[in-house]
Amino acid sequence: MNLTKTGKQILSRTLRQGVEDAEIYLLSSHATTIEVKDQKIDAFVSASTCGAGLRVMQGDCVGFAFAALSDGSEIDALVKNAVTAAEFTEPDVYNRLPAPSDIRDADLQLFDAGLSKVPEEEKIERAMTLEAEARKRDKRIKVVRKAATRDSEYTVLLLNSRGVDLSFRGTACSASITVMADDGSHQEMGWDSDFSRIFAQLDVRKIGREGAENALRLLGAKAVPTCKVPVLLTPLTAVAFLEVLATPFSANAVQKGKSLFRDRVGEAVAASTFQLIDDGLLPGGAGTAPFDDEGVPMQRKHLIRNGVLQGYLHNSYTAAKAGVVSTGNGMRSGYASIPHVGTTNLYIEAGDLTEEQLLQAMGKGLIVTEVMGMHTANPISGDFSVGVSGLWVEKGRPAHPVRGGAIAGNLIDLLKNIEGVGSDLRFYGAKGSPSLLIGNLSVSGA
Repeated sequence: MNLTKTGKQILSRTLRQGVEDAEIYLLSSHATTIEVKDQKIDAFVSASTCGAGLRVMQGDCVGFAFAALSDGSEIDALVKNAVTAAEFTEPDVYNRLPAPSDIRDADLQLFDAGLSKVPEEEKIERAMTLEAEARKRDKRIKVVRKAATRDSEYTVLLLNSRGVDLSFRGTACSASITVMADDGSHQEMGWDSDFSRIFAQLDVRKIGREGAENALRLLGAKAVPTCKVPVLLTPLTAVAFLEVLATPFSANAVQKGKSLFRDRVGEAVAASTFQLIDDGLLPGGAGTAPFDDEGVPMQRKHLIRNGVLQGYLHNSYTAAKAGVVSTGNGMRSGYASIPHVGTTNLYIEAGDLTEEQLLQAMGKGLIVTEVMGMHTANPISGDFSVGVSGLWVEKGRPAHPVRGGAIAGNLIDLLKNIEGVGSDLRFYGAKGSPSLLIGNLSVSGA
């Protein structure tokens, strides 16, 4: 299907219905997912999808409809459903579509032209290697619960009645593994994953080894007494906290009074060494694109600079409501979704401390390698209490693994108590962090 021709056809038919404004978002993709178990293919799915989301605006009312596309016969129903939907929504003066903007001409490293030439046999072999690498790491790796790879190639096209006419192509490759280690007395789970835009740059051997190592290091875990000690968050567990922190930066949450950062712009909300960035132009990033899902140019934004809150993330709606311009954070979950406020590549900037330096600064405390129940953290108050596992540290060196503990506190307090930022920035999907050394936190144990 010719996306450009189809998009213009949808826009033309929609405007003929007398609507004031219209926007078409089209997504075409082909993805291959492979799961391996015991060196046999457990699942192999290769599928193509193509669909359109249509947003119309009439008298401050918005109507939205979506449809999977095949031969074009769906277009009339798509247009009718969107126009009809606008008749049943409440008017809102802040509903609007963006005008065309200059899109930065930069090499964002989004597309691997060689991906479509990779044979299925090679993709299967790579999934097999992922599982095999974890198993051969140690004989105590008894079970590989899941070893999966996925690759996709996609095209996005965005048109609106105000003159926006944009498109780009991208590829995405990922792998993940979940294993169980068993030493005869204890069983522990381990997990790892990674992402790359380029097929050849995704190191499945490393992912397999890391997944196994994450399980092995927890064998023989002990409980620790309740105490208040420094805590070192690994990149993985720091990203878990970042997932919760992402929501309060949404201007939508701020405007609804559901953000712990409300009315705090210009205020110190973290340690002076803390830098938080949302960068939609990060080359090769999982959240990178030349424009957001409304056609607004992507940007690099400091949300927290030297510990001070700089501002919030906006789409076109929240920006109109606040009297500012969109930050390029109008995001969709796919063609069946209207734009919401979301992050692009959200990450904590790396510091210059090595792991050894962080542990020496800690002296005695807890390395948190896994958190459980992060979804229970409150993005409005910032309060959290989560289960943790990890490694107990004595005299700056790991002493033994820990299981069954919990840490509790407040997100703002946690950010203000950061005493060290590691140099080991790592991304998990579109969010990334280095290791973070936190001053005394309450640790509940046995």
